Amino acid sequence: MKSSHCPLRRLIFCFATIAAFQLLAGCATRAPDRLIDQNTQAVLWMQNAGEYQALCYQAFTLAEQAVDQAKKEQTEPWAVVVDLDETMLDNSPYASWQLLNGMPYGTATWNAWCDAGETPAIPGAVEFARHVIAQGGALFYVSNRSNETFDASLRNLQQLGFPEVNETRLLLKTGTSNKEARFQKIADAGYRVVLMLGDNLNDFPEIATYHKGNDERSAAVEAHQSDFGHRFIVFPNPSYGDWEGGLIDGYHTLSAEEKLTVREQNLNAWSGSSTEVTR
Repeated sequence: MKSSHCPLRRLIFCFATIAAFQLLAGCATRAPDRLIDQNTQAVLWMQNAGEYQALCYQAFTLAEQAVDQAKKEQTEPWAVVVDLDETMLDNSPYASWQLLNGMPYGTATWNAWCDAGETPAIPGAVEFARHVIAQGGALFYVSNRSNETFDASLRNLQQLGFPEVNETRLLLKTGTSNKEARFQKIADAGYRVVLMLGDNLNDFPEIATYHKGNDERSAAVEAHQSDFGHRFIVFPNPSYGDWEGGLIDGYHTLSAEEKLTVREQNLNAWSGSSTEVTR
């Protein structure tokens, strides 16, 4: 007589196997969501923390002082170059939209956000821009927004009250995101760039961090440490940046699960107390 337990055991095994596959599939589908969710605290800080606002005002105060000092030393036309996104313009509403909708960054949605012309100014940005012009300098807006968004970006800046926003002063990306050629175009026009503002080390082409790993980026900062606060003004942006791609070669080609692993591996964590940690 055959045991009646065999079919039951097989059934239990089948259910367990299906559950395991569902669990693995669930982990895989959750990884992209986890990547997006990990940005929540950064975006909340940028939108709600007085400390973020204070750091922006602090950066622009330093920038104005640098402009006033540089002006005294110039005998030729001089200019200030500013990045746009997270330097003069606040894109946290787009980041919030991503979080609430579980959407990763995408060219189509980003361009739609730019085309909407609803990007607000960073605290103190318009006042600083006007200060540069009042002191006799030229202001160039050099951004890696796609040139497809040029008209909308120009209108957005003008509506916010930024001065001298026109076809020659607004230089968006037409090919490479490396800004070196656009900076050279400013120099070729006869201007000496005395100050640069940005939230990304790549906004300062002369320190040569484009497509470099984070060890090389840190070494470049160390080599130019005396220039920060004088020639280079950096704005806080914990939400995104080229530092993330600098975590490991080929980062942006990795799967969501692999990116999560790389992020975790790059945490410099405390080893724990002498008391056993329980969860």
